[in-house]
Amino acid sequence: MVAPELEKVAARLAGRVVVVKVNTDVLPDLGERFAIRSIPTLAVFAGGREVARTAGARPASDLEAFITKAADDARAAR
Repeated sequence: MVAPELEKVAARLAGRVVVVKVNTDVLPDLGERFAIRSIPTLAVFAGGREVARTAGARPASDLEAFITKAADDARAAR
């Protein structure tokens, strides 16, 4: 289950990133809009656009590393 791991990441990165969990069963239009094909999918947005995406359950440390790298890469590309 990803929710507990995502909550750990949200707590660790509080103030630096916003973590949002979306239930695409409840909001299927949003899942369609962002072409979500696998659950769970983690997408990172910077400046209003998607800068990275991965799918599959991972431990909090892996999620945090993925988010941090994506955010750093997006910042460096500006």
